[in-house]
Amino acid sequence: MRKFHNRLFMIISGTLIVLGLTFGFGGKAVEAADPIELTFGGLWPPTHPMSVAAKLWIDKIEKEAKGKVKIKPFWAGALYKPRESAVELGKGVSDIGDFSGAYAPMGFDFEKSFRMVFYGVNDRKLARKVYYEVSAKYPQLEEEFTKAGIKVMAYASIPPYQLLLAEKPVRKVADFKGLTAKASGDIAKVATGLGGEGIVMPMSESYTALQKTTIDAVFAPYETLKSFRFAEVVKYALELNIASAPAGHWGFNLKSWNKLPKDVQKVFEDNIEWFGLKVEELVFANEETGINLAKKHKVEFIKLPPEELAKVYAVVDSTIIEKMAKIDAKGLPGTEVYKEIRRLIKEGGK
Repeated sequence: MRKFHNRLFMIISGTLIVLGLTFGFGGKAVEAADPIELTFGGLWPPTHPMSVAAKLWIDKIEKEAKGKVKIKPFWAGALYKPRESAVELGKGVSDIGDFSGAYAPMGFDFEKSFRMVFYGVNDRKLARKVYYEVSAKYPQLEEEFTKAGIKVMAYASIPPYQLLLAEKPVRKVADFKGLTAKASGDIAKVATGLGGEGIVMPMSESYTALQKTTIDAVFAPYETLKSFRFAEVVKYALELNIASAPAGHWGFNLKSWNKLPKDVQKVFEDNIEWFGLKVEELVFANEETGINLAKKHKVEFIKLPPEELAKVYAVVDSTIIEKMAKIDAKGLPGTEVYKEIRRLIKEGGK
């Protein structure tokens, strides 16, 4: 009889334990923890190479986080526009997203001055290597992001700027005299320094301006030969390779980041390099597409003689030095950082 009672007790106890695990001891069903829901603010249309890279990254993150995070993207500036992107991401308008510190009203001094520092470089592996080495030596570069409330999620180069010409070729520096070119910021200063004139206008208006020769040229990457159809309205493409630093343009709002469990943070951190390389892979593939399309349109690609190209780079260099002096005045190592970048480029990133 005692054995029967013991067996009955064990059966009832086991059943209660199973029911407790299934429904919870408070009587409610215990469900798997809900995933952490995050938003991604994209600046580009969903078909843009940077958005395609972001979508692949989102899928990879969700898979490797094993259902612990769910990222909802908003494309084409639905959450914020380029000019407000760094400020809005820092405020937490989006948890993650594209951003550009170049437009921020305050901070990002290096970001705003790095538009041309990699001039002459069209090797993105070298650019990444040099940027990482300089960032490790000068923490002020990374501090720009954290001070703005952003943790960088990817570093990537964008294609360098070239000069696309409607009617008149440029085969020597003297040919820049009187040339009007769509340009902005530091590149507009370079155009002026070479004897031409930088004209500020939206890229969307540049096709018609080139077609009607309202302007003579546009400073733009080769990918615009296809994306903005410039291959239809230019006859010459001058290789200048005026390149920017591969800085961070995809980030995580710091407050949102600090709320993540450590294991989830590790998933994101393990994919920083992958994300940047994927962006570069897709964006630079568009460069080749633009070049091939231009060749079909019989666009002539021009390379300046070394001594003439050196004259262009001398103007670029003096423009950058002027910018770096302004950073020095703020107590930051602007000139020092710039010299280190150029030294490492010369030495191949050693």
